[in-house]
Amino acid sequence: MMQTDVKSAQVTSTNTAYADTTRVKAVTVSYASGGTVVLKDGGASGTTRFSFTAPAAAGSEHILFPGEGIKFNTDVHATLSSATIVVFYG
Repeated sequence: MMQTDVKSAQVTSTNTAYADTTRVKAVTVSYASGGTVVLKDGGASGTTRFSFTAPAAAGSEHILFPGEGIKFNTDVHATLSSATIVVFYG
């Protein structure tokens, strides 16, 4: 069993959440109606590892990823539109 310390980073505009290899364990997304979040591995033009489109009403969602989470080999880059995100990684 793999055990690591879990850390978090809040991202409020398009930016890198963590700049190294890691696994994203969970996210909390806060959004306006129709907001979107895309997490990419390898910067803004990297490989999409997770995407979320908000429902018609504003709110927030906490999403746990199964197993060891989603592996990011280079970095965790968040592209945000009408949303913010807290990324839990380790």
